Amino acid sequence: MALTSAVAAPLLPAPALVAICLMGEGGKILPTQFMEKVIKTDAEWRTQLGDEEVYRVTRGRDTERPFCGAFHDHKVPGIYFCVCCDLPLFRADAKFHSGTGWPSFFQPIAKENITVQSDRSHGMSRDEILCTRCDAHLGHVFPDGPPPTGLRYCVNSVALKFVPSPTQ
Repeated sequence: MALTSAVAAPLLPAPALVAICLMGEGGKILPTQFMEKVIKTDAEWRTQLGDEEVYRVTRGRDTERPFCGAFHDHKVPGIYFCVCCDLPLFRADAKFHSGTGWPSFFQPIAKENITVQSDRSHGMSRDEILCTRCDAHLGHVFPDGPPPTGLRYCVNSVALKFVPSPTQ
């Protein structure tokens, strides 16, 4: 009797799902939904992002120089999206002048779209903020912002893509 062996295909892990909020018509935030996390190789991120500073900040958790980013003094109505995966992150009407040299917001579009984790680099203890969908480093959040939240989401301009509101 001949034995046949069945070779099982390797099991791949199920794609990671994350809870996020997208935007609908007129900038309305849609209910929370689950979406696959964006996972790419280092080479794929480098190809997509192109610009060395964008890659260094978003994938390498670096920081752009203060007062040099395109959005630190930006005052146009619209929405700021993740430069890596286009997840909506902040509304321009949540932006305020913090004097720090980086764009600052008092709240994200949806709390689900920002992941906060401890950052103990550079001899400091801070709360790092990441895009929930792709883990892009955005910046840090501090408890010294204005009402109504008292928070300051200090974000690197190169981590953001801006889409102006349509003219009325």
